[in-house]
Amino acid sequence: MESLTKVHIQQLFEQYYVALVEFSWRIVQCNETANDIVQDVFVKLLDKPYSLGSQSAAKKSYLFTTVKNASLNYLRDLKVSEKYIQHTDFHEQDDKLFLDALIYAEIVSHLEKAIERLPEGCQQICKLAYLDEKSNKEIAEHFNVSINTVKTQKRRALLLLRKQLNPFYRGIKNIFLLFF
Repeated sequence: MESLTKVHIQQLFEQYYVALVEFSWRIVQCNETANDIVQDVFVKLLDKPYSLGSQSAAKKSYLFTTVKNASLNYLRDLKVSEKYIQHTDFHEQDDKLFLDALIYAEIVSHLEKAIERLPEGCQQICKLAYLDEKSNKEIAEHFNVSINTVKTQKRRALLLLRKQLNPFYRGIKNIFLLFF
């Protein structure tokens, strides 16, 4: 077993933070709470020396399980949790919900990493267009470029993203074909 150092924890934080927040959000339905839960998990890792397997999958599994449990504990501690559970038809045994949340979190994480690897111009335009939902005209005015430049950069960004994400999506497709 490998004891986690601050450097290891920092690497795990950088690698999984976005996906863990998304996963927690799917359970608690509150962005601030999801951020707090994930941050608390990492603070606990820093406070106590934990030993995890040296394999990346073991660390990832531990983090997602810990965030899931912390998220469920948060819901249990809420005075209105029963109303919330009945209102959203949420059941702890609903593995499909957790699987869906995990898959969505992984996709968001891969997409964000792929966007960060785009050339700077494509990256900025892609974020404004698809994440901030700005129009081509608004983006062109923001960067003081023509609308055609914006369209070209968006098209280029999509082509590059498809190349980067194709192996990932092929893998997901194969998993779905095996299980469904």
